[in-house]
Amino acid sequence: MRIALTVNGRPVEAEVAPRTNLADFLREHLLLTGTHVGCEHGICGACTVEIGGEIARSCITYAVACDGAQVRSIESFDDDAIMARLRKASLRSTPCSAATARPAC
Repeated sequence: MRIALTVNGRPVEAEVAPRTNLADFLREHLLLTGTHVGCEHGICGACTVEIGGEIARSCITYAVACDGAQVRSIESFDDDAIMARLRKASLRSTPCSAATARPAC
């Protein structure tokens, strides 16, 4: 199925299988690997993105459901001062885990 959406301010068009979740689409098709799949149930938050200004879990959202949407992944926050402070604090306080959006130690 062909979809067109805006990801991090950039227009994107792609052919995706109807059952492809948004997390896999971001990681595999667009190589935006900041979005992680931890629990695959939307509980852990590692796959959190913004869709149309609302927080969503990309591991339980089909990419085709985002046709025409504005999607914002963690990569779009690279220059955000508050996010930089949160990342720094998280790196100091969060243990390594498969259920976090951090690489394994």
